Amino acid sequence: MLPISQFFPQVIAQLSEHKALVLQAEPGAGKSTALPLALLKDLALQGKKILLLEPRRVAVKAIAYYLAKQLGEKVGERIGYQIKNDRNVSQNTVLEVVTEGILTRRLQQDPELSDIGLVIFDEFHERSIHSDLSLMLCLEVQQALRDDLMLLVMSATIDTQMLSHYMNAAPIVECPGRTFPVATDYQAANSPNEYLDKQVLRAIRSALQDDAHGDILVFLPGQGEIKRCLASAQERYSDNDLLLLPLYGGLSLQKQEQALQKDEQGRRKIIFATNIAETSLTIEGIRCVIDSGLERQMRYDAGSGMSRLETKYISKASAEQRQGRAGRTQAGHCIRLWSESKQQSLSDFQSEEICISDLTQLGLELCLWGNNNYQSIPWLTAPPEAHYNAAMQVLKDLGLLDQQAQVTRLGKLAAKLPVSPRLASMLLSTDKPEDQRVACNLAALLSEQDIFLHNRDTDISRRLNALSDFGRDKAQSLKDYAFHRSRVEQAFSSTQSLQKQLAKLAASKADIEPTIYPADLGKLLLIAFPERLAKQRQAGDGKYLMANGKGAYLNEDDSLFDEPWLVIADCDAQKKEGRIYSAAAIDKASALEVLSEHINEEERFEINPKTQKITGSMQTRIGAITIDSQVISNIPNDAFTQCLAQLVKKQGLSVLNWTQQCDDWLARASWLGQHLENFPSLSKQSLIDDIETWLLPYLSSVSSMNALKKVNILELVKSCLDWNDQQRIESEAPTHYQTPSQKRVPIRYDSDQGPTVSVVLQEVFGELSSPTLAEGRVPLRFELLSPARRPIQTTSDLANFWNSSYFEVAKDMKGRYPKHRWPDKPLEEKAGRSIKRK
Repeated sequence: MLPISQFFPQVIAQLSEHKALVLQAEPGAGKSTALPLALLKDLALQGKKILLLEPRRVAVKAIAYYLAKQLGEKVGERIGYQIKNDRNVSQNTVLEVVTEGILTRRLQQDPELSDIGLVIFDEFHERSIHSDLSLMLCLEVQQALRDDLMLLVMSATIDTQMLSHYMNAAPIVECPGRTFPVATDYQAANSPNEYLDKQVLRAIRSALQDDAHGDILVFLPGQGEIKRCLASAQERYSDNDLLLLPLYGGLSLQKQEQALQKDEQGRRKIIFATNIAETSLTIEGIRCVIDSGLERQMRYDAGSGMSRLETKYISKASAEQRQGRAGRTQAGHCIRLWSESKQQSLSDFQSEEICISDLTQLGLELCLWGNNNYQSIPWLTAPPEAHYNAAMQVLKDLGLLDQQAQVTRLGKLAAKLPVSPRLASMLLSTDKPEDQRVACNLAALLSEQDIFLHNRDTDISRRLNALSDFGRDKAQSLKDYAFHRSRVEQAFSSTQSLQKQLAKLAASKADIEPTIYPADLGKLLLIAFPERLAKQRQAGDGKYLMANGKGAYLNEDDSLFDEPWLVIADCDAQKKEGRIYSAAAIDKASALEVLSEHINEEERFEINPKTQKITGSMQTRIGAITIDSQVISNIPNDAFTQCLAQLVKKQGLSVLNWTQQCDDWLARASWLGQHLENFPSLSKQSLIDDIETWLLPYLSSVSSMNALKKVNILELVKSCLDWNDQQRIESEAPTHYQTPSQKRVPIRYDSDQGPTVSVVLQEVFGELSSPTLAEGRVPLRFELLSPARRPIQTTSDLANFWNSSYFEVAKDMKGRYPKHRWPDKPLEEKAGRSIKRK
């Protein structure tokens, strides 16, 4: 009996009474495989269905098949499923397993979820955008339209109190999971340079020696690491008693099922998997887990509008999930390929997808739902506002929202297509069937992983032609191209599905003018990614500048290397000059045609670093790309001051005729402003911010940097204060301290300890106490020097110094400098020379 079984009555009672429940069940408890059938049997659903949400397509099918098998049925009878381009249900289906995005679409089409009695959010700790959004929308439906709708959120590792609060104080049920202990060892790399595959092989050797039975599950960050580790293991272990298998989302269903099921020949399996094996999937016979501690994560950069794929350490919660895979049916063993100290530094939970991802899809869904105000949206975890605003701007640029963030007709049509808003906008830009076929092929290619095996060339047109050939003659194309079989089949299936859905929308978009005709690959791509138009910096260098301001480059052997213009579909957003992964060529005229509304003309002026004079040009631009530039011969009078202001804000005041005197006066003024409440606050930053007020109006006759050198900047800086405040600086923050011997010593105002003078001790004989500054608020700090002008004492209280520590100082100094004055009564001694008079 699974641990969850004893909690069935409690879960059913809480759902029946409160309509919402948070279930925390440890790995192996049976929450995904046993609880749904118990709820189907005993929960009063009033003739409505159960919707079970899973975070991954592979988990949807695996769980649907498992549940159907428990009922002795085929999938599609009482148990059904739906994922992208694949649905298997019937009129008898009462429990449907779906990916999270499917629920979002159903909510938009049927806000009451009229045929659903219970929504189960499984593995909610993964916190995908769609799970966060669909839970938010379901709660609104429950409160406003369907008080009988039941919501169950399940996870092994999550902040239950936070989730309960968000779900209006929903009750919490906690269920233990694995009943078998898992011994955990830490095997960090032997050196920082040890390759991961070598580290994995060491762990496999250890696991095979320690455990004579049971399969081994190796967690790796991505397909590349899986292929390398699998190849290394195949070289090392050619034993027929071992079966080495990969497991990741891009595999065919048949190969995934081979990894999930026990081997028919009884061989011991070593499965190399990504984090899809972390939750939901039931993998038979695992006794040992080897965990690299790494995962891949997409992270959005709002500045460039692009995402980058990062390899990072997993959270403690994920480490616990992975470890639990070894203790499902018997005592297990977990080998972590990091140190115990590293374990302590792992974050408790992984970052919520909503905080690190592109939000254009989320933004469109929320606008369709009727809530586009960031501040009023009831977020479970609020995304960065800058990311949300950037997404809203993209949707406006695509024509899916108007300037008031209301969904346009085009936006409503785009929301009905199972692709991103960018690709939906592209699909709706064409009209003719042949053009739509090209657009559908392109959307399918961009939605899936690369259909080619071992092909690093970036040209999308090659893949587009190959996919078209696959559609015409599948058998021949499999001979002609090095396809990734399951991916090209998925892409072709997506193309067919998109064509059918576009056909259904044909009547709705009949009066919408096509954006481009006839369809052209570069133009189509530019509709989806207008800010990724790229111009080659110099002919033949393979380096490009995108309209969004980011740089990108191609490898020399790439077929697009010499193309002057590109549209970039995918690029490494992590570096200043990102590597291009996917692109298409486009000619300049076509780019200008598609982006005609994005073309801007503006005057640009700059200070020539060689001549130090102002130059100007009229530039035609698309974002950061200059399309054309014409020299301006008649430079406006205010052009120099405009450029100077930009230069100062970029590089600071040093570009002006800024002297040490300016620094000294500003230090005094700034210090005084910190100590007198009614004195203006001045700083370098405030001067930079207000340069249009105190400097530029006085430079009307200045037109070059050489002429600027003749301007007395200090007097202009002083003019920021009125005459009375300038006089207060002279009296309350003076430049010098005058010793009793009438010697003037400069005061330093840049010290952290306050205004300070460095003076030979004998020069202050007779100075009864420390003078004060800032209207008596701050005593002057003395750095008293030896005859060799080395510091021997610092004090802001001379009176106390003369009565105490002076005598210790004098005693020590007499031995070092016997020819100098160290009197017993310094206050009665005449200030001046240090050396004794003969």
